[in-house]
Parts: sequence; C-alpha cells; structure tokens
Amino acid sequence: MGHGSRSRRRDEAEGDDDASDAAREEARERQREHKHRQRRRKTERRHAAVNEILSKIAPPSRASFTSLEDTPAWRDGNPIEWSSMGPSCDPASMANDGNEATMRGDDTNKGASTTAAAAAQPVVNLRAMRKRWQVESFAVVLRELERERAARDDADAMPPMRVVDFGAGSGNLILPLAKRFPDVRFTAVEMKRRSAEILERRAAAAGLTNVDVVVDMIEKTTFGFDVGVALHACGNATDFTIARCLAAAAAFAVSPCCIGKLKFSLAGGSSFSATNKDWTAKGGDGETHGNGGGDGETQVVCPPITHPRSKWMSTQLAGPGDFAALAQAADTGHGDGANADAITDLGERAKRNVELDRVEAAREAGYAVESLRLIRAPDAPPNKSDLLVGVPAGRGGALERLRVS
Repeated sequence: MGHGSRSRRRDEAEGDDDASDAAREEARERQREHKHRQRRRKTERRHAAVNEILSKIAPPSRASFTSLEDTPAWRDGNPIEWSSMGPSCDPASMANDGNEATMRGDDTNKGASTTAAAAAQPVVNLRAMRKRWQVESFAVVLRELERERAARDDADAMPPMRVVDFGAGSGNLILPLAKRFPDVRFTAVEMKRRSAEILERRAAAAGLTNVDVVVDMIEKTTFGFDVGVALHACGNATDFTIARCLAAAAAFAVSPCCIGKLKFSLAGGSSFSATNKDWTAKGGDGETHGNGGGDGETQVVCPPITHPRSKWMSTQLAGPGDFAALAQAADTGHGDGANADAITDLGERAKRNVELDRVEAAREAGYAVESLRLIRAPDAPPNKSDLLVGVPAGRGGALERLRVS
C-alpha cells in the first residue's frame, strides 16, 4: 500500500516535470517567434526607409552599367589564354585554398612544396571561374589603356606603363595581368605581410620579373604611377584607391565590395575600423610606439574619406544617415525568404547608387568615367559585379571602346 503510494507520487512528480518542461519549451518557442517578428518588422522598416531614400534620388545623366561583353573592346576577343598562363598565375590555383599553405612556405620541405604548388593543375569550379572572369575584365580595360597610350605622339619616349594593384592580396589579379602584359611594370600594394609573401613566392615561381611588392596601406603610398586597379578592396579602400589615382592623374579601374563597411568612413575610420589606424604596424594590430604622440598612441595615417563622395549625391540626401542606410542595403548579395527577389532588387538599386556616387565624384574632379559590369556578371553576387573605369578627361578616348556603340 505504501509502496503504491510512493510509486504514484513519483509518477505524479514526473508528470509534473514533463508538464513543466513542455511549458518551458512552449514559452521559449513563443519568445523565439516574438524575436523573429521583431527582427522582421525592423528589417521591413529599414527596407521601407531605403526605398523612400531611393525614390528621391534623381539619376545622373549617365547612369547605365554596361556589360563588358557588349562593348567593342570585348569583341576583340578574350585577352587571357588560361591554358598558357601557368598555375602560379592562375587565380583558380588559390580559389579553394588548395595551394595556399605551400605557397606560404608552411610545409617543412619548403622548396619542393613551392615547386609542387607552382606545377599543380588548378581545380576549375564556379568560384575559380569567377576569379578568372574578374581578371579578364581588368585585362580588357588594360588592353584599351595600353592601346590609347601607344597611339600618343610621344609614345616612343615614354617609360613603360606602371600599374599599381591596391590591396593586391596574394596576387590573384596582379600576377595574371603581369603575365599577360610583360612590358608593363606592376606594383602590388598590400598591407598584410603574409599575403605579400605569398604573392612574392607565386611571382618567383612564375618567373615574373615585372612585379614589385610594397607592404603598406593604400592611404600611405606616395609614388607616381599610370594606372591604379583594385579588385574587391573593402569599403573605403576603394575610395582611397580612386583618391590616389586622382592625385597622381592616373587612370583607375576598380571593382568595389563590402559596401556596408563604409559605415567606418562615416565615423572617420578606415576600411576595417571606426578608428583610423596604421594597420601595417606591429604585425597589423594598428598600434605604433614612439611616434611623437606618446607610447602606444594610435597613429592617424590619412585624412578621413567622407561620404557621399559627390556633390550630385550630397544634394539629394538628408544627411549621413541616409547614405549609411544605402550602404547597408548595398551589401546585400541576395535576398532570403518569401521576399527574396524584392530584397535582392533593393540591394542592387542601393549598390548602383553608391557606385554612381563614386563615378560622379570622379567626373566632378575632371575625369571621364564608365560604369561597367564584370564579365559574366549574372554569375557573380550582385554586390561584387561592378567595374568603374576612369581616366583624366583629356584622355577620354581611352574609354571609347568600353561603351556600347
């Protein structure tokens, strides 16, 4: 009798525990649904605000983004023959990190591993093909700039054209370009020493003699050059690249990305932080010592980049908050859920206006500029598929074949 009572009480207690667990799980689910609704409503309000901003922006006189495949320059043929490029210069070799450790020299048998990495045939998947299409796009532009340069009256007296790759990384853009244009001098500017060392190893493995490497920030470089290029230089690194080109009266070709990081510009910082630091100092931690400002004081390395960049955009926005909203929306690679298409479209429209702001700023500074789309742009994320090309206005003919005739 007593044993039965204990058993019944235990069963009742277990039943109460089960009911409590179910109640707690139900409460947690209600909380999750509430937070989900809150996030959805916040996102909807943000999208509505961006739509409102976009509705008030009158496009500039030239606002089209031309596909490179539609231009006369592309009809001359693909400037890159990948079968003769060699694995060390092929971005497909690094696309899946397959050779990165060996090209970095991490293996114990460094000499043999680097040689093996240089000889290994790359795996050419969609990601690798995208990297190749990016290179082909820049090669088309360089071919046009080289053509225009060769046609000048004083071409024979001019030194070799110097092209600077700002934010060169481990060399996926500069190395195939250097292989394709052996008479051009190339300089890679990269703030991360390890990436620069990989680039140097790859260049050596390819036997390239027309590539120099500078470990520095874009903002700090002061040497002269003829063309500046930047492939997916994050946030305002693209703006600093264009600013360096304008200061040097050089042509530029940039394919921007990470537009959302422009929020750091609005705070007066760099492409990576709201603080303006020298990221090459002390192994990249941004801190310098003994710089005249006190031990450990952060060094400000450049004047801040302000946004919007152009008078055209500045006159149409209520303030920096509007531009920050555009930049955040512009970083949308694709939408998700039931409204995926609408979200993707919103992101594309915001991205287009952020890039037009850059284009118009260069025009206001006396440049001729074309806004283009990379080769096979529909196969790339929409926030990484634009190509902006500019030259001093007196050399506008260099862009003639980059327009749809």
